[in-house]
Amino acid sequence: MAINGSGGKVMLGSVVVADIKEWSISGFEMGTLETTAFGDTIRKYIPDDTGEPGTISFTGNYDPTDTDGQDAIATLCKDGTTTDTLYLYVSASKFWRVSSGGEIIVTKAHAVTLPRNGLGTISFEAKVSGAWMELVG
Repeated sequence: MAINGSGGKVMLGSVVVADIKEWSISGFEMGTLETTAFGDTIRKYIPDDTGEPGTISFTGNYDPTDTDGQDAIATLCKDGTTTDTLYLYVSASKFWRVSSGGEIIVTKAHAVTLPRNGLGTISFEAKVSGAWMELVG
């Protein structure tokens, strides 16, 4: 069943990050090792038992007054502090979070675009570490 994104939001702990319009998760990717040998005419691979948990990105309207949301996420990035309380909501009762033992490292923050004729936008990027993202609810 397809869903409409209008119920989405991004939260840092119990705080809704203001004016976010879009979020995405790159998804989990299993690593591979190539086992191709001399004489093979097509490459062969096996799983290497270490997965890449992926990345997160989200964008929205720039709100310089959102100190508990947009600025708090930027502070995580600036200070090199990780979090396990960044939640990407699909609806009022379903959201994605990093699973137990994992953390999120904000790698890009306060990427602001301010056009002369239009709303300013902001974007953030983060790396998932130590666990994959799980859907709750």
